[in-house]
Amino acid sequence: MALFPTSDREKRFYLFNWARLLLFGHLLIIIFSWYRGLWLIPLLITLAPFYGGGLRYLCNNTQHTGLEDNVADFRLCCRTVILNPFVSFLYWHMNYHTEHHMYAAVPCYHLGRLHQLIRAQMPRCPKGLVSAWTEIIMIRKKQATDPQYQHRLQLPNPAMDSTAN
Repeated sequence: MALFPTSDREKRFYLFNWARLLLFGHLLIIIFSWYRGLWLIPLLITLAPFYGGGLRYLCNNTQHTGLEDNVADFRLCCRTVILNPFVSFLYWHMNYHTEHHMYAAVPCYHLGRLHQLIRAQMPRCPKGLVSAWTEIIMIRKKQATDPQYQHRLQLPNPAMDSTAN
């Protein structure tokens, strides 16, 4: 099936007109911004997908990759990655992904504080994207030889926790 089917002229016309409208709209944003000296507007609106898409890919794909499926404990199927405050802010604090799944009603800007409160019950969290991707690459290599392999995160032992009753 072709993206722009030659057999359906109406859909083809709609797709091309939508693309033209988007290009024209972004061109107007750039012209208006250049005229008014507001260089930040096209940077945030028109160019954001180009520089933001890479960061989204690097952060978003760390959340569940290689971890267990169909488990009730979110600590085993989600990954929290500790990022620097600026990148965490840009990513809406979704790097605290396990916490987000465990307590979905907590606003994103409180997930870091929640992580501090429950980190004794959490598995080890990679510090930074390089550490997370190193772990993911290791898991993917194992999965290449054993397609059934799912990485099991090591949970803390509650008996070793000094706050356990």
